Amino acid sequence: MIKKCLLLLFGIIYILGAVFMLHFFNNYNSIEIPKNLHLKNGDLILRCGKSTESYAVILADSKTEFSHIGIISIENQVPFVIHAVPHKNHLIKKDKLNVFLSSKNASKYAVYRANFNEEAMQKVTIEAQLFYDKKCTFDTHFDLTTNTKLYCTELIFKAFKNAGIPLKIQPKEFNYIIGKQPIILPSEFTKAPIFNKII
Repeated sequence: MIKKCLLLLFGIIYILGAVFMLHFFNNYNSIEIPKNLHLKNGDLILRCGKSTESYAVILADSKTEFSHIGIISIENQVPFVIHAVPHKNHLIKKDKLNVFLSSKNASKYAVYRANFNEEAMQKVTIEAQLFYDKKCTFDTHFDLTTNTKLYCTELIFKAFKNAGIPLKIQPKEFNYIIGKQPIILPSEFTKAPIFNKII
């Protein structure tokens, strides 16, 4: 009797989880990028992705609707996004804005601007570019102590730090089977007065 009840309970949880994930992945239409979008070096762009990893981040970070973050770099008046994301060769990526926000990669987005002058944000952008130039890789262990392997929020945090702007960021501690791990979540970069939403 107890075994049947447990099987029924797991079945219900599985069905509810499947329905929620289906809603999560298919609830949003393609993103339209405004033609008059005026981005600056160092702007932070957040997106809600459509992968299982994105779903896990949303579950972990109850304070945000976004699962991924990158930093804007303007090159010849074209906006690129430097970001760390798990993919085939694991290298830090630099994508054009329309690729970063393609319907395959994103369901919605927002842009936040830090409350520092343009010179400071140029330095932050240069530090992010250095991670890309040095061919740093995505950090599958989410370890804040490594500097050649980075995950998305760690890249942003360390770009600011290396530019001489230490941010008062509070990592959230996660319990894994092998122990506790501090993780920086995307919502840390959406908090006023340092970061303000512009889009």
